[in-house]
Amino acid sequence: MSKHEFNTVSDLLEALSPYISARALARICDMSESQMLQYKAGIKKISPKNIARINEKLRTFAVELSEFTLMGA
Repeated sequence: MSKHEFNTVSDLLEALSPYISARALARICDMSESQMLQYKAGIKKISPKNIARINEKLRTFAVELSEFTLMGA
């Protein structure tokens, strides 16, 4: 499976949009929705620290999500 790399939060959120909203990504990353929307709109420049935080939280979320299973009755 290949990695997908993005240069902006907007591009990342566009790729995630069928699955995760900006609001959900903010929750996953322990950030405010307002801050995430400012990054998405390009109003606020994202710091290297917050880029690392988003990357770490996305990886953690992916691992946690892989542990979910629906068992039929």
